[in-house]
Amino acid sequence: MKYFILISTFFTFLSAAQAKFEVQTSTGYSSNTDGKSKNSFSDITNHFFIGASFDSKEKLVVGQNISIVSTQYKTATTDKLSTTELGPRLNYYINNERNYFVTLAWNPFAKGKRTVAGVAEDISGWSYLAALGAVLKMGNSFYLGASLNYHSLTITKSILGSTVTTVTDSYSSIMPMLNISFRFR
Repeated sequence: MKYFILISTFFTFLSAAQAKFEVQTSTGYSSNTDGKSKNSFSDITNHFFIGASFDSKEKLVVGQNISIVSTQYKTATTDKLSTTELGPRLNYYINNERNYFVTLAWNPFAKGKRTVAGVAEDISGWSYLAALGAVLKMGNSFYLGASLNYHSLTITKSILGSTVTTVTDSYSSIMPMLNISFRFR
């Protein structure tokens, strides 16, 4: 409830300040299979962003990032990783038409579950995201495009039952993604 009130107050302030809003979603999927060993890998990642711009050229958009990552690696057993990550994000548009952008996000909150060799555990840590992309205007406030995204997750805590372990495990990926944006006042 505390976060809902904080977010509501933030967006009420932004509306009063005549901010220009942007909602963007980026989705990517990757998979491969080894025919000889029968190993397979899949990764589905979604990044959701809601932000606002205060400058007259609307080049810098600041807001909240939400990343949802699900990875699976199947060998003799199936290893899985699933996280939800939250943090601040910046979208910077390189040109005046706001077609080309650079994204930077830092997610100090990253929690989820991981299964390795049949053992399931809760995990937590942090992550960051960097992306370079382009969008085309498809309608009044609707944009469609693509981006190349680098995502890195660092796990700092593993919880198995009542045992808490400090770890330093990292996962990273580079993935092309489909971007859909809505820009409005």
